[in-house]
Amino acid sequence: MLASLIASTIVFFVASYFIKRWMEGNDIPKGMTRSLTIFFLVIALAYGVGWLVERIV
Repeated sequence: MLASLIASTIVFFVASYFIKRWMEGNDIPKGMTRSLTIFFLVIALAYGVGWLVERIV
């Protein structure tokens, strides 16, 4: 359980950084929609990685 928490936390911050960079590179304007899109994508990735780590360990 601790391994999945650590992995999902790392993925959360890394994915957030790269998704923000990608959106800025594609000139997607800042706003509520962009922030919520980033949040939901990052949460989905973090949960997915947490689930995978739980299945592997």
